[in-house]
Amino acid sequence: MIKDRIYSIIQTILIGLFAYATINIIGIAIHYNEGNKIYDESQEKYFSVRQKNTRDSNSEKFEVDIEQLQKINPSIVGWIYIKDSNVSYPLLHHTDNEKYLKKTYDNRTSNFGSIFIDFRNDPNLFDSNSIIYGHNTKNGSMFGSLKKYKDSNYFYSHPKIHIIYGDKVFEYEIFSVYTTLDSGPAYVIDFSNDDEFQNFLTAITSLSVIKTDIKPDVGDKIITLSTCTSRTEDERFVVHARLANVITYDENLTIE
Repeated sequence: MIKDRIYSIIQTILIGLFAYATINIIGIAIHYNEGNKIYDESQEKYFSVRQKNTRDSNSEKFEVDIEQLQKINPSIVGWIYIKDSNVSYPLLHHTDNEKYLKKTYDNRTSNFGSIFIDFRNDPNLFDSNSIIYGHNTKNGSMFGSLKKYKDSNYFYSHPKIHIIYGDKVFEYEIFSVYTTLDSGPAYVIDFSNDDEFQNFLTAITSLSVIKTDIKPDVGDKIITLSTCTSRTEDERFVVHARLANVITYDENLTIE
């Protein structure tokens, strides 16, 4: 009799655990579906890429309706894009780094959050090191695909980041990728002099798990893409890139 009761209790507990796990799985699936839908809609409405008929068959032109996006949310300052990747999102800047961890570009509540610039930085990316944050989602959305940069084939086939600001496109060359802590040098944005900035550049370049011929110097503007690794609370994966070109956003714009 006692054994039967114990067996019944254990069975009830196992059924409860199974039901709880199932509900969580369904909740996560719904969460990812809703997040994907929100950002898929943003790309359909406000972003387009089309092939240009030029001698270069890989030449593309893309357009972003920044004016309409800013009517939806004044915190939107541009659009971030990495060719042939999942990274193609509105770029935001706010007075703190908390709000858009759980709010989408159009202010809907979602664990997807938004892609946003550190509140300490100038929203126009004029600082020596501008930090851009995004969640590491399991399905590869937002900044979930950044970890692929640890693979050299992916690194060399996705070497550039483009950010659109009004009629300008900022083209960045990636030169360093690695895992770090949120207290690491990657998160320094203020430098008192050129020597201090050069020491920063030397440090973040030496940490890269992929080596390149790109040697940033004190005249460069750096962006740092940052996402969590989901292993510990303070561990991050970062991608550093330097500003290589500013392109006028007109009918002749092509993204190589």
